[in-house]
Amino acid sequence: MDDADPWDGLAVPAGLCRYCEHPSLNRTRRGVTYMRCTRAGWDERIPRYPGLPVAECVGFEPRTGS
Repeated sequence: MDDADPWDGLAVPAGLCRYCEHPSLNRTRRGVTYMRCTRAGWDERIPRYPGLPVAECVGFEPRTGS
């Protein structure tokens, strides 16, 4: 089992997205990690693949739990 933090795979820090309910981290077969905002699926104000690092976002919702 890999204990590495998946956020460390991004080329740049995610900023606010790291602490939000809506990001989805995806890793390609070539090992590239990218982040997609799942909220963008129903909230047209938010880009599906935001430019990182995100400093402010109208859809930010703090992540609950661990």
